[in-house]
Amino acid sequence: MLSYISATRRKACSACVKAKRRCDLGYPCCNRCFTKGLVCQYRGASASDALTQPEVVVRQTSPEIINRRHRFITPSDSESVSSPREPRRLSANDFESLFSGTQCPRSESSNYPSPRHGSHADSPSLGHYQTPTLLSPAPQIWEPCSLSNLQINFIIDQLSTYVRGFAYAGSTPFIHPTLYEKWQPAAYQDACALSALYILKTPRNKNTISSSISAKISALISSSSFWSLSDLLAAVQALLIYQIIRLFDGELDQRRVAAKHNAVLEKWAAELWRRSFAEPLSFPTEHQSWIFYESLRRTVLMSVFLRGAWSCVTNGGVCEQCPTLNRLPVTIDPELWELAEGDWEAELSARAAKSMSTYGQYALSFNPENQGALGVFERMLLVACRGEAAMDSQVPVMGLV
Repeated sequence: MLSYISATRRKACSACVKAKRRCDLGYPCCNRCFTKGLVCQYRGASASDALTQPEVVVRQTSPEIINRRHRFITPSDSESVSSPREPRRLSANDFESLFSGTQCPRSESSNYPSPRHGSHADSPSLGHYQTPTLLSPAPQIWEPCSLSNLQINFIIDQLSTYVRGFAYAGSTPFIHPTLYEKWQPAAYQDACALSALYILKTPRNKNTISSSISAKISALISSSSFWSLSDLLAAVQALLIYQIIRLFDGELDQRRVAAKHNAVLEKWAAELWRRSFAEPLSFPTEHQSWIFYESLRRTVLMSVFLRGAWSCVTNGGVCEQCPTLNRLPVTIDPELWELAEGDWEAELSARAAKSMSTYGQYALSFNPENQGALGVFERMLLVACRGEAAMDSQVPVMGLV
């Protein structure tokens, strides 16, 4: 969690004091109050005062994008990952596990400070430029809501196109075309090769595809203790490609195993998010820095989004990842992703920082009349929240295989 500590909040919030519980001093809401849906107030300070007082400083700990009830996965756990929970009907008390289907969060936009990025000896390229990162906004309470079959099938269809695009171009909406232009991690190379094999799938080679993916995932798990931040990013991206293939292609008969590996994806994405703050990198140019951290942000978002899409398939349209998804950062200017190195000018850095929003706020502010400016990635994100209002009538919807 990323939060603030000021002189007016040295001990605990009012709710934790009353309950005689330890408070993590999270702002604007501590973790205990967020979990229990309580009103979190700090004695002697208002929300507006806390944000404007000069003595407020940032306390950086790992942002909570992983469920606390899940244990971490180690190399020895590769064959014994706990099975996903059985689908069940949710009550009003389960607001933390609900996804915003056609309704969006009611929150006010806020500006948050950015962690400073330094240098790192293990990075493929070093320099002095720094990239801003958006911190988590205030938690919201979500109403029970489900995605329709049309929304689910649209999302699955769009995710499935990532594999073909990756095989042809070596990039996806979460892997920038220039991210690995000068340095290709082994995980990235393996995912490219298996994606190319997958698009040539036949009844005779589908078992080879399945066994090869399983072997590569086992190899990733066994080597996970030695990864740099860049290696971890490539591993999460590779696992995302493998999960899309196995979860949404029934002909491979790998859905049961893939569902178990969602716990591995959750753990690695949380570790990637935490280490992006704890081990900041620097790059020779500002554009390279933005590309790396934007790819990282999109990768973390897609790891949560993919698990949410799968929970919609298994839970009758209800997604358990809604609270996490809607607090993650999204760049709402699709043109920045398409810019080449030579087109990146100094003023674009300020433009990139201003174009950062949370997923929930982005969906809330979407105007259906401005669909022409949407990219494929942005449209998929909005369809999950806004349904048919964000769909392009020219995009076909196929669904599960």
